[in-house]
Order: sequence, then C-alpha cells, then structure tokens
Amino acid sequence: MRQVEGFVAAFVSEQGIAADDAARILILLEELLTNLVKYGYPDRPEPGRAEIALALNGSRLEIEFIDDGCAFDPLAGPPPNLDAPLEERLIGGLGLHLLRSLSDVVRYERRNNKNVIRLSRSIASTRTP
Repeated sequence: MRQVEGFVAAFVSEQGIAADDAARILILLEELLTNLVKYGYPDRPEPGRAEIALALNGSRLEIEFIDDGCAFDPLAGPPPNLDAPLEERLIGGLGLHLLRSLSDVVRYERRNNKNVIRLSRSIASTRTP
C-alpha cells in the first residue's frame, strides 16, 4: 500500500486534485487491494500482481485496476441491505458497496485471465482555470 500511496500522491499533486478526492482515490484502491490479497489467490502460494492506472480527463477521474487473481466480478453480488438490523445483515459486501458509492461508473471484465475493474468519478480540482 505504501507504493500505491506514493503513486497516488504524485498523481494528485501533478494533476492538482483536491485533498478530499485524493483521499477517496486511496480508499478505492485500498479496498481493491485488500479484497485481492484476502480473496484473489485462494489456491496459489506465490504472490500475485496488480496494476493501477490513473487518468484525468477534464474533471473525470478514471481508475483502472488489473489483477491476476481468480475471477471476481464485484458487481455480480447484490448490494448490502443497510436498512436491516445489524444482527440480520450478512457479513461482507460493505467494501464493494463503498466502491459503488464512491464511483459514478464501475465496470468489470475478465480479460486474458485477469480481472479488469474500471472506476470513474467526477472530481474537484485545486487548480484555477
């Protein structure tokens, strides 16, 4: 995660992205990495690999997260029922709910034995036009 934090810090500084949006980027990436480490390699002793690409197109942030873990579509499951009493809620799913909540668009595809997740959201800039 330390490498990711440095990568994101350099990107947001270069692009003039507001601190709140920088924090959201880190939350999204930490959630994706955490899920990958916990669930992506159940039958593999060797470490996996993840690639992250960030792009800013106007006020739209694009995040691409590619990993070589087992196939997992974060959009396939139902969203958690946040209105249910705590004792009735299923364990898990809140991180994926967070992904959906902090993104305007989330897309998934399995390509060349890799998971490809694309997130997009409008962001604020600290730069003046």
